[in-house]
Amino acid sequence: MSRYYDAVANARAVTVAGGGLPRRGGGMPGAMSASDLPLVRLWQAIEARLAGRRRRVVQIAACVEGEEDPAVAVRLARLAGRATAGGVIVLNSITTETAFDDDGIVAFGPLPGRAGDARALNRPLVEAYWERLSRGADLIILDTPPVLASPLCQALAPTADGVVLVVEAERTRAAIAREARDVLSAAGANLLGVVLNKRRHHVPRALYDRL
Repeated sequence: MSRYYDAVANARAVTVAGGGLPRRGGGMPGAMSASDLPLVRLWQAIEARLAGRRRRVVQIAACVEGEEDPAVAVRLARLAGRATAGGVIVLNSITTETAFDDDGIVAFGPLPGRAGDARALNRPLVEAYWERLSRGADLIILDTPPVLASPLCQALAPTADGVVLVVEAERTRAAIAREARDVLSAAGANLLGVVLNKRRHHVPRALYDRL
């Protein structure tokens, strides 16, 4: 099994000296703008839906190719890292090296299967990997490829404790969003909710933030 860990994630990307990410006092971040509110509500929903869970692995995925946005996972990780006493790990298809953010509260590493390793489709092995990572962080975020464009996304969905579907405002068609939802449900995913991303503001942003 250790060979599997090395293949899908590379231990240096997520294993921090001392047994985990830094632990700090909780507390929501200070000043926020209107654009932060959807992520605050998402974090509150995750907290409520996964309350009492020993581990919290949350997958974030867009519906189709071209609508994915890594910023959603990054912003959620920063918010969650500041709101909890523990750290957050983000695994995505972009990161190839160890990276840290927000004074080390958020760690970034490669997503299992990003290099085409079929062993990432083995559910028992993947779940054992989540258990290992959960020993060092309060939240693990999987920023995966889109639901309808990636077998990996569909394979990882039932291994996560919850899945958040990202819908791009004024672009994702309702039929596509429903299809993505149905695919996740058929895979056995626990759908936590939907995030409306890239919402257009038809009034000046400075004025919108004051509303």
